[in-house]
Amino acid sequence: MTDTRPNISATADTFVHYLFASPGNEAILCSFVNAVQDNAGLPSVKETRVLNPFNPKTFVTDKRSIIDIKAVAKDDRMFVIEFQMAEHIAFVNRALYYWSKTYSSQLKEGESYDKLNPVVMMILTRFLLFEELEELHNTFGITAWNHPEFMLTGDLQIHTLELVKEKLDHLDTTKEPLCRWLEFFYHANKTSEADMKVLLQNTDPMLQRAYDEYIRFTQSEELRQIEDARQQYLHDFNSAIDFAEQKGEARGIEKGVEKERIESLLRILTKRFGQVTQATIDKLCNINNLDRLAQLTDLSLDCGTLDEFEANLK
Repeated sequence: MTDTRPNISATADTFVHYLFASPGNEAILCSFVNAVQDNAGLPSVKETRVLNPFNPKTFVTDKRSIIDIKAVAKDDRMFVIEFQMAEHIAFVNRALYYWSKTYSSQLKEGESYDKLNPVVMMILTRFLLFEELEELHNTFGITAWNHPEFMLTGDLQIHTLELVKEKLDHLDTTKEPLCRWLEFFYHANKTSEADMKVLLQNTDPMLQRAYDEYIRFTQSEELRQIEDARQQYLHDFNSAIDFAEQKGEARGIEKGVEKERIESLLRILTKRFGQVTQATIDKLCNINNLDRLAQLTDLSLDCGTLDEFEANLK
């Protein structure tokens, strides 16, 4: 049999955003969300509406490090879907930061707190997160230490899906809908098209549609160029960060790492938004916490305007 495997991972954030956030693919997103919810024994959703739809014309220039999908269900629950290929510094803190940012963004000035709706994060990683936990899929919330059966609130819910070799043995303990979704994401670029069609027989029709979208994506010259540009940007960015850290480590001075991180951050801001004010430069230069600088680096790539970045810098 001729090997017709595409060379783009189905977990690449460009494809994931195209798959779940393209107009007309709402049912596909809903199918994945419900597969995760079902595996955790949580209620399903009837439909989802994407808040940041995929637009190939703007995606090329929107080179953020966080390309997530934000959607709202019919019952007003908010969902944030994120696929991460590479490990980040302080990943758990980062996840909580973006959960809180989404949660607080629901309120307009002066509105009552009872307007807040639950925010559910679903994070799929291609790296090991929790070596201590055997399960591939874990769900986190806020419970009492002495009475873990008592939940303080259901508004915070974070799912992690570790799609890594170390945990694939536990894939068969995952419920059928989610198991098949994870098989799709893991095998799509490793298995021929004919074999994938066999693998996905008698599954959720939305999952079969997802694979059809994957084939369409890999055969589109425009979409492949977007993915290539995205990967080139990430390679350049990560190389710059690695160089800065290695240079700092070589000197054996943490201050050197901070300086290089700030310089990289300023280059990103200048490239995205043009001239950066001296006041902003001074504030950045006074930061001596690497975790805070890592958060601000993520923010510099995620925010839409320089004003938004500076507001979070205060």
